[in-house]
Parts: sequence; C-alpha cells; structure tokens
Amino acid sequence: MAITAQMISDDRGSERYAVDLDATLRDRVAQPYDVVIEDLSATGFRLSGGPALTTGAVASIGFAGIGVHPVRVIRQEGMTYGCEFVTPLNAEMLNKALVSAPSDPLAFPNQEMLLSEPVPEPYVEPYSGAAKVTIAVVAGLGAWAVATGLYFALA
Repeated sequence: MAITAQMISDDRGSERYAVDLDATLRDRVAQPYDVVIEDLSATGFRLSGGPALTTGAVASIGFAGIGVHPVRVIRQEGMTYGCEFVTPLNAEMLNKALVSAPSDPLAFPNQEMLLSEPVPEPYVEPYSGAAKVTIAVVAGLGAWAVATGLYFALA
C-alpha cells in the first residue's frame, strides 16, 4: 500500500522580513491591545500578544511608518496569529515600516520633582455598603434592647 504525499507550497505572495515592531491592534469594538509584530511582508504579518482572536476575525493594526490598516486573521497557533492586510502595503509603506525608528519614550518627571510635590494617598472606603447596613441594623437593635431592658428594670 502506497501513501502519497502532497507538497504544499508556502506561496504568501511577497517576501517576509523578520522584525520586532511594537504595534497597536484594535478589535471590532476598537479596544486597543499592545502587540509585537514578529515578521512583516507587503501582504501580511505574524504577531504575538493581544486578545484572543479567531480565524477570520477582522481588526485593525497601527504601527510606526504606515499608520492604521484593516487586517484579517488567517492563522492561529496559541497566542501567535498570522494576519493579512485587507489591502496590501505598497513598497513605500513597507520600506517605511521596516526602517522606522521607534517613537521617543515618554519623559517622566525626575526624582527631585517627585520629592518636592508629595502625592496624597487615595481615599479607600473602609466598609462596603452591605457592611454599613449590617452595622446600622445591629446598632439599632442593640439600642432597642437596652431601652427595653431599662424600661422593664424601672417598672
């Protein structure tokens, strides 16, 4: 008995580039998720991180160099997804994405500024609403019990 093997080509339509790009993925509800693009081509990319997506899901991706583009999930392996651009990137956008520098980090206040302006502690309510109601009921019943005891003791 012979078993025939079928060769499947990995024809993705364009050359892939190994990258490590930070990006923002937005699902249909426009909820933003930080993801990492691991490889990129003009027709799609592989990303890790973000929300649980299903094959066929539509989202949008935004990263330095090309802006925001609609994408479709075509492959899933755990929390790694293969996505295709709904409209492939042109050569100029792909080149910008491959050579774009990461954005400048946020400027955080230096240590002297932090020490000169103390930040007040946030107020935390010590009792929940149910605990407050329970305390009020027990205190009220206790007051009635004391008043009733005094009434019968003096009568």
